[in-house]
Amino acid sequence: MKALHTSDWHLGRTLGRRSRDTEFDAVLAEIIAIAETVQPDLIVHSGDLFDTYRPAHKDILRAMRCLDSLTRIAPTVVLGGNHDSPELFNLLGYMCTLRPEAEQGRLHFVHSRGDTEPGTVLDFDSRDGHERIRLAALPYVHPNRYLHLFPGFGTTAGAYAAGLRELQEQLFTRLSDGYDAGRDVLLFTAHQYVAGAEPANSERMWEVREPYATAADALPQVAYCALGHIHKPQSVGIGRRLAGYAGSPLQMDFGESEETKSVTVIEACPGRRTLTTPHTLHSGRRLAHFRGTLEELGASAAQYTGSYLKVLIHSDEPIPRLGERVADLVPDAVLVDVEEECAATRATVLTGADVSDDGQLDVTATFSSYLAEASTPGQNADEVVAAFADLLNTPDTELPHSPAEHLLAQAIATPWASTVHSKTETTP
Repeated sequence: MKALHTSDWHLGRTLGRRSRDTEFDAVLAEIIAIAETVQPDLIVHSGDLFDTYRPAHKDILRAMRCLDSLTRIAPTVVLGGNHDSPELFNLLGYMCTLRPEAEQGRLHFVHSRGDTEPGTVLDFDSRDGHERIRLAALPYVHPNRYLHLFPGFGTTAGAYAAGLRELQEQLFTRLSDGYDAGRDVLLFTAHQYVAGAEPANSERMWEVREPYATAADALPQVAYCALGHIHKPQSVGIGRRLAGYAGSPLQMDFGESEETKSVTVIEACPGRRTLTTPHTLHSGRRLAHFRGTLEELGASAAQYTGSYLKVLIHSDEPIPRLGERVADLVPDAVLVDVEEECAATRATVLTGADVSDDGQLDVTATFSSYLAEASTPGQNADEVVAAFADLLNTPDTELPHSPAEHLLAQAIATPWASTVHSKTETTP
């Protein structure tokens, strides 16, 4: 049995205001080409198909065209991630029911709204019919919505992790029901953060904190756990638990600038060790940093051809028209940001050495020294220092109360008291 694992496409993601549609088209075509070569029995997308809950129509079309090509190669399962809308997945799932009868059951969208029990178990036959692939799929469960699922666990981050562990155990129980050791290959897919995984620093960091992490030893003992949510491709797991993040297909932002992107091919059969093989993706532009002098940038310019580039130039004195000079040095790169770290304008942090023997800091003298280092003309410097000293020595005056403060003070001074309401008599 072969399965292809891909994840975290984030269709619609931009780099600032720069569209990456061309890159997405190229890398999706590359994934389709890998699938055509490998001929997997199952394709698993482990979440974050889109970058936002309300993706643009062009991104929905891009996703469906690619998924349609993949389902012609093998049955495909798309898991709901934290960026994906359950309602949109419902719509896309309904569209799948309108496909010709021969294509029914080839494309599955699995999601959870958080108020119903998430997760499902899906069965697929291998191409040769000798094996049955059983896939337990657990979509992303938002920490703010899990109370509907785990009312007895409490409200702490640890309770969220404990609840996810119970969900995984329940799914594994369902997965094992009717298990045929001589024929079945068990797989698990989830969109979650597993403790010990290394984030790419481009994820939403509040969602990849250790208190919300699932323990690696809580992962089901299956042939392979296909994980999504972390953008850096990597293997995780303990002992017999073989698990991995396929990662994002493009370097999504500069937190991923050193990563090689890939999809993973899994080969497994009953009673044998599972093999995983990464297939490198080459279509996306590289995101790169440069830190150094203008001379050093010119010497290394060739290595940034075609890349998105952030530049930090070190200098002794301010460099006029720095952006233009950098652009001339790297004409084949796409400049995203240019900054300068100049020794002449670098702020100096005061330390204990600047404090006199009596423990006092002469702020006026320090400011005067700064003006001298900045080459401020003498008369101007004297006038600025005099004004500065005058401000320091002027006592603070009490600010007038705002109208709201005045009303509040009155209300506190004269607490409200109820009035005696007159009775209204009615005649029978």
